[in-house]
Amino acid sequence: EPEEQETYLSLYEDERVMQYLPKWTRDDHIRVFKESLVRQLPGSINGRWGLFNKADGDFIGMCLLRLFDDGSDSIELGYALRHAYWGKGVAVEMAQTLLDTMLAIQPDARFVAVTEFGNIPSQRVLEKVGMKRSGNYVRKGIDLALFIRD
Repeated sequence: EPEEQETYLSLYEDERVMQYLPKWTRDDHIRVFKESLVRQLPGSINGRWGLFNKADGDFIGMCLLRLFDDGSDSIELGYALRHAYWGKGVAVEMAQTLLDTMLAIQPDARFVAVTEFGNIPSQRVLEKVGMKRSGNYVRKGIDLALFIRD
């Protein structure tokens, strides 16, 4: 929601979170947040969602699905969680839920994800939801580890 902008932006103020994400400016994050407020049509694969703790409403992070930028019809899974939620199984639960939901809509969907090479915990999350390492992918001049789930 529009009033959650500062909550969303707080995720990107933590250097531990940002070590594995593109080095965007605050204005870049604001632009992405505002673009995310546009409601997608039912069944659309494009979306960015906030994650909140059911028990206390605490902001956990965000997740996204979008068309992969390689020109294929692959769907890219992405996420960023606040450091307080790392290592608690939240990322695996979120990723599995997104994949299952998308497969219910598009049973033949092919999923991809990319991570920085050093982001071993995120790579483990992807493996736990059935994605396999499939070489590297270069995005904006940066080599990334590529994961695929057919």
